[in-house]
Amino acid sequence: MMDDTEGVSSSMYPSGQLNGKQSASLFATIAVLICYVVVQLNRESAPTAFAGSHRIFEPRWLTRLRFIRNSRSTINEGYSKFKDAIFKVHKVDADIIIVPPKYVEEIRRLSRDTGRSIEPFIHDFAGELLGGLNFLESDLQTRVVQQKLTPNLKTIVPVMEDEMHHALEIELDPCLDGSKHWVSVDMIQMLSRIVSRISARIFLGPKHCRNDLWLKTTAEYTENLFVTGTLLRFVPRMLRIWVAPLLPSYRHLQQNRQAARQVISEILKDHELETRDETCNKGDPCPDILTLMLQAAQGKEKDIEDIAQRTLLLSLSSIHTTALTMTQALYDLCAYPQYLEPIKQEISETLQSEGSWSKAMLDKLHMMNSLLRESQRLSPVFLLTFNRILHNPVTLSNGIHLPKGTRIAAPSDAVLNDPDLVPGTLPADTFDPFRYLDPTSSGSGKTPTRTNFQTTSLHNMAFGWGKYACPGRFYVANEIKLVMGHLLMHYDFKFPPGTKRPVNSTVDTDMYPDLGARLLVRKREGQE
Repeated sequence: MMDDTEGVSSSMYPSGQLNGKQSASLFATIAVLICYVVVQLNRESAPTAFAGSHRIFEPRWLTRLRFIRNSRSTINEGYSKFKDAIFKVHKVDADIIIVPPKYVEEIRRLSRDTGRSIEPFIHDFAGELLGGLNFLESDLQTRVVQQKLTPNLKTIVPVMEDEMHHALEIELDPCLDGSKHWVSVDMIQMLSRIVSRISARIFLGPKHCRNDLWLKTTAEYTENLFVTGTLLRFVPRMLRIWVAPLLPSYRHLQQNRQAARQVISEILKDHELETRDETCNKGDPCPDILTLMLQAAQGKEKDIEDIAQRTLLLSLSSIHTTALTMTQALYDLCAYPQYLEPIKQEISETLQSEGSWSKAMLDKLHMMNSLLRESQRLSPVFLLTFNRILHNPVTLSNGIHLPKGTRIAAPSDAVLNDPDLVPGTLPADTFDPFRYLDPTSSGSGKTPTRTNFQTTSLHNMAFGWGKYACPGRFYVANEIKLVMGHLLMHYDFKFPPGTKRPVNSTVDTDMYPDLGARLLVRKREGQE
């Protein structure tokens, strides 16, 4: 089916031009789209307080469009104004009921059939068109991550380290050209490629992880998915099937999915699954995620298309957010270089005492842990977490009734930056990388479990909250500490002359560092 779709696309638009009949059809579609959007964007949802600016006689669709660029200030103002009360914001494609921590725990107790965490993602990224509906039918990838990946991080960290060294040799070191001089580097792209290689090693195993087609596909898939999903949010659902093929990113996305199927199919042919025992609990290196999914798959889950799509989703989750998080942390350290030496000293001393980059060693990097927690607090990837679409009506303890189909979310960014909840002596709007160290401990400090980078709570929902919080956060935390620790020990970073920390930007409910910013990088003296 995918091959047919690609064939139609290329034959319809061989030169990138539309003929008269196609133009008329496109204009008619756009006219219907505009009328439908105006009606849909003015619909009301569950009655509750509203956050955001809405001028007299202003159509609702303008309010929704304004939210795209002003989302952070809108949500934060709503949280400050209503605090422990529920309020509503108008996204482009939906009304979101913002639920403060006071009511998040109530909703957490709902059964999975009442509010599911994956459905808003499918909704936002047009999963019915982009191949995500199978995630509503099965949680295979989540089961494998929770039951196989996380419990075996002790054996996985050395594997990540091995592939990290190869990734640095392939991606970063050639850019520096063996020179001790400063070289301008796009760190978001660089870190994405490094993390992509590490993730491929864990997902596909040592034999197939350096497949050029797979690495190219995972890099392109992330960009094409976000572009396509974002654009289709402006399109009514009934028209998406007609509008999507007009988007270049959508056509490229289909090519990415086809390439992923090709790679996975070739790997499965080479996979002697019957001879690969599950050795995680025997102290041997843990099998790759693909093998683990094949072992755990049942029924339709064994379909190649299904397995390929799930592997792509895991790649998206592990590469995109990980690279952005590390980039933000590097920007923070370059903006406050006085904190670099204590962190490097802790890494050096811990590495010397532990003898290697192991999970035990990473667990003792308390300053690094606090740094990542603080950087994530000020620059989270997502402004809203604990996203749900209610499958049944819900009445909360305060009497507010939320009808079936209501979209809810927690204002995780606003809560993380609430002055009444942020610990430490410095103001909440000030960067303090040691904010989460235990002040009662001696030496470099000991990080309490409740403030670990990956630990979730009602006051730290950056990774979500409850049973369906991000299942891969423990893996990601170790990967980030490993790569960040190695980068700080072997390379120097600073902003280009005359520049300062790049300003973050928000698009809808996502936050991004300046995508055009660069850092100056050089190999540290004595490091080869």
